[in-house]
Amino acid sequence: MKTLTLLATTLLSLVSFNSFAATVDGSITGSEYQWNTDGVEGSSKWNTHRNQPREYNDASGGDRWDINYLGTSVENGQFQFGAIGGEILDGRTTGWGNGSRIKLSDFAISVTDFGVPASDPTTDSSSFQYAIRLLEVNDNTGVASFALLEGGTWEGANIYDRAPGSDHITDTYKMRDATTLAEFDGIWKRNGGDDNVLEGGFDISLLSIFDPSVGGRLSTYITMACVNDEALVHADVAAVPVPAALWLLTPALIGFMGIRRRIKA
Repeated sequence: MKTLTLLATTLLSLVSFNSFAATVDGSITGSEYQWNTDGVEGSSKWNTHRNQPREYNDASGGDRWDINYLGTSVENGQFQFGAIGGEILDGRTTGWGNGSRIKLSDFAISVTDFGVPASDPTTDSSSFQYAIRLLEVNDNTGVASFALLEGGTWEGANIYDRAPGSDHITDTYKMRDATTLAEFDGIWKRNGGDDNVLEGGFDISLLSIFDPSVGGRLSTYITMACVNDEALVHADVAAVPVPAALWLLTPALIGFMGIRRRIKA
């Protein structure tokens, strides 16, 4: 029995040796996450809006619909994400009093091979297989509730009824008729202005088409119904082969379990 316990402990230590790089604590720093914002997201809108090489109103002015920062981190089997922005991040309707209904998009996740770019989420949602949906936030407790979705179809957003190909349009807004893979809690920190924080994380094994032993690129996109701001970030995740020692110890562990059963019999 002591040998069996030792083997099991060794296996667990091999699987969970490293600590997380990002912390879901309502405080976001650039060193925690891979991140981009203000004109380097990789989506097409950032260099088409008013012919300026930047997001319109991005990271400025305290507008209620600002999205100023999006970051992701993949460490120790966890996919973690964080966003900073205006009250749009609480998931409720906002706007400027003229009847426009501006809401947060789903966080869209694309799984591709290394170096293969995700499709442009402004015009093409085809490579975004998963979505994180904010279900609700609690201003009193600071808890944010999320759902991880898969297998649905993407609905676009064009609240200004602009012509196809222009700005203020995205094809990757909300995933409809999807399967809920999991629900999980994160953090909502209402700091006011455009400094509110939304953070969460889940087990990366839930992304069934991502094989950690092979690795690949995980791209994450977020916007809102008016598409004033967008963010698209990429995380290249190195392959994590199963340690050789794990394969050597697994048969021994199985053997000892069998011996244990026979002794009991």
